[in-house]
Amino acid sequence: MRFKSPILIVGAVAGILALGAQIHSQNRALAQLPVNSPDAVSAAIRNLPAPPAAGARRQASGARVVARPTPIPTLKPRFVGQKTIRVGLSTAGGAIAVYAPDGATLFDLEQPGLTLSLPAGARFGFAFGAERTSKRGAKTFRGPISVSTAGGLSDGWKRVYIAVSGNPARVSTNNNSPRYGRPYRGDLEVFPQKLPEPIKRKGALALVNVVPLEAYLKGVVPWEMSPSAPLEALKAQAICARTKTLDFVQSKRFAAGDFEICDYDACQGYPGTENEKPATSQAVESTKGLALYHRGRPIDAVYSTNSGGVTANARDVWKGTTPITYLQSVPDFPANSPLAGLWKGGMTEAEWGQFCAQPWPSYARPDGVASTRYEARKYRWTQFVSAEEARRAFTGDGLSQVLSLEVAERTPSGRIRRLRVTGVDAARERLMPTPFSSAPLTKTASLPLKVVEFEGDGKIRAMFSKQLGSTTALPSSLFVITPIAGVNGQVSGWNLQGAGWGHGVGMCQRGAQNHAREGWDARKILNWYYRGVEIRRVN
Repeated sequence: MRFKSPILIVGAVAGILALGAQIHSQNRALAQLPVNSPDAVSAAIRNLPAPPAAGARRQASGARVVARPTPIPTLKPRFVGQKTIRVGLSTAGGAIAVYAPDGATLFDLEQPGLTLSLPAGARFGFAFGAERTSKRGAKTFRGPISVSTAGGLSDGWKRVYIAVSGNPARVSTNNNSPRYGRPYRGDLEVFPQKLPEPIKRKGALALVNVVPLEAYLKGVVPWEMSPSAPLEALKAQAICARTKTLDFVQSKRFAAGDFEICDYDACQGYPGTENEKPATSQAVESTKGLALYHRGRPIDAVYSTNSGGVTANARDVWKGTTPITYLQSVPDFPANSPLAGLWKGGMTEAEWGQFCAQPWPSYARPDGVASTRYEARKYRWTQFVSAEEARRAFTGDGLSQVLSLEVAERTPSGRIRRLRVTGVDAARERLMPTPFSSAPLTKTASLPLKVVEFEGDGKIRAMFSKQLGSTTALPSSLFVITPIAGVNGQVSGWNLQGAGWGHGVGMCQRGAQNHAREGWDARKILNWYYRGVEIRRVN
């Protein structure tokens, strides 16, 4: 829902006849304000009326209402007896605005005693000084933070901790009303961005959710697995998510940004409380504190949507990965499946063609209630890449025309380790004395050829991403390639036929659900996908 930006008119009305002209003039000025200015932040938060903040007064100039912070005792420990984590929330680049239905108290962590109490229903936002944009598009700024409330503007803040009272606060970072933003349990923190990222952390202010671990997981599990899944599969997912969180905390990967885990798929999806369901909350509560450990520390409990029938060895998928004993390839099909007869661990390209083409039974196959067209394509999929799409995809690699795509090396689990692209060398082609005829080419012997190789799951899956309209265009790196001949005998494109959805390492989420339907409990599911681990309570 959108509202028109309000006009701040302070002081007594000094002439009714001049009021229309005054409003018109101020409206034009506000439309030209930068998004991080105090007045623009006020526009984002003052969509609905709210009582003034305690201690607000009018400036003598009548230009702006200013809320003076009143010193009260410093922040007391929050969430006593609960393990908390710091989640770096994505920001869309607009003003950070917060709606606290039951009120909140703001503390400056770098200036003890600087606080601001806000009543129930408060809407408030944050402004800052001059903004600078880096070469990568990320933003930083200099100067103190200002807190803008319905009662006025409070200046001089450095690091704002928002102690939320009662129900979850809602947050908006796209200049819309925070009342309709995402709700988050726990508290929030706002400070100058230390780890800018032009796609997910666009703003110059960092926004962190300080939340108890178990409350955080209630937001993660329904995002990562459908709440309609069997309870034991949801419990396995909850234990995986808890373990993965602890692994991120210990790794200190985001220490430079002063948070411990991100809120998107590079870590785990976390949309706050908006997707919470009773079944997934029950799964979190019934596994409280349980995590997967190997040699005394939480494991890297990676998981993927669908393995295609066989999970992958971590070392085969991620280049440079040292051997991880608990992330080995697991054939995930019943003994009576045709896949059992085909699977030998060293199959030919023709046999992998059969594997990818046939939706033979495996625990990764979406049977029963999940056998929708959408879910089925996560098990077996087809993607056609035209010769023109391939040409555009590899122009940056120095190819003016693509002649062939072929598997250079395949892992035992079927994922392509190295993919070879052969094409016309654009640089050498330009140096040739005679330009190529516009007639269709039937021979390639005289063309200056160039070979480009892609290695690793991520690079192979993203090869055509810009041309096929997705950040990760190919569902998996387990596929076979068939060239398609055009009417003139040349290759018009390539048909890619594949299996699985995601990197395939660790727990197969579809497999976990099918195992649960066969009566497996969460422990048995986890011990199947993560070999040699122990399940115990968090220290």
